[in-house]
Amino acid sequence: MDKAYITVDGSMGEGGGQVLRASLALSMALGKPFHMTHIRANRPKPGMKRQHLTCVSAAKAVSKATVTGDEINSTEISFIPESVQGGEYTFRIGTGGSITMVLQAIVPPLLMTKESSKITVIGGTHVPCAPPFEFTQQTLFPQLERLGPRISARMEKVGYMDIGGGSATVEISPASQLVPFQSEDHGDFTGATAIIYGHNLPEGITEREAGILLSEKFAALGLTRDTLRFKDGSDDADKTDLPVGGGNAVIVTLHHEKAANVFGEIGWRGRSAEVVASYACKRALEFLFSGAPIERHLADQLLVPMALAGGGSFVTKGVSLHTKTCLAVVEKFTHLKSTITQEKGKAVRITLQ
Repeated sequence: MDKAYITVDGSMGEGGGQVLRASLALSMALGKPFHMTHIRANRPKPGMKRQHLTCVSAAKAVSKATVTGDEINSTEISFIPESVQGGEYTFRIGTGGSITMVLQAIVPPLLMTKESSKITVIGGTHVPCAPPFEFTQQTLFPQLERLGPRISARMEKVGYMDIGGGSATVEISPASQLVPFQSEDHGDFTGATAIIYGHNLPEGITEREAGILLSEKFAALGLTRDTLRFKDGSDDADKTDLPVGGGNAVIVTLHHEKAANVFGEIGWRGRSAEVVASYACKRALEFLFSGAPIERHLADQLLVPMALAGGGSFVTKGVSLHTKTCLAVVEKFTHLKSTITQEKGKAVRITLQ
């Protein structure tokens, strides 16, 4: 292995945890050490928090890496990976930190190993500023399977902000070789479904959210009582364990012939039920009418696996700062270059080659 470090400025682009997660994934998969400074410099409380340290410790375990600087609030880290090994792993965040963001750091390199993997992460499944579990399970992972591997995910227990305690398990059957990513069309819209999570909440909150989902304002989604589920501990068919403490989330899923796209909003104290449900519906409608097959929050999460597969392209609506940031990290670790070209309307094509 070439021990020359790739230097990464953690304040680049959006300057948050994504720079660290993308760097860890690429470093492990490609066997390239890196040194990062200014970690999460653009956040109100810079440096690594419990969730980010779990990403690092998970990456360390999976790749037998040598690490310095892996401490709470550290703004600098050096990471030297050895070989990535599949197997069975369990990682505990210890707070309500996002399970899905930990998976972002370690799943891409495990797509390429010789051995299958089973990963359990304990923390938050539905927390602010992070993809909900359903997004990772139903939207991200099916897209990653286009590269060749097989991926399954299940949630054993819901975990909300602050307290955490949720649990999710991912099983990966890697591909002998990843194939370049292409996504040109997701097929016709076949309908929408929704889930309302509500545990230990004041009476009436989940019904108010249901009222928004079923309102005339969002009739284009086609939601009905039959396509709406409540996960509040009252449904005998819900096999997930009850969470520690309380929490709320609204999940709207758009089903197309070739893909599903999940839009989640999290409730917290001071944020009304109407706002939570409306935001989820608005985001879903914006995507439904955009005509682009890849939703913009999915776009940045595809780039690291796409780079490991040697490139590819997809069409999305607009380019978020997260996407620009991830492209910059990819170009630091690989020879690939990105191009962004205008498509019909406001859609753009992102190409890595």
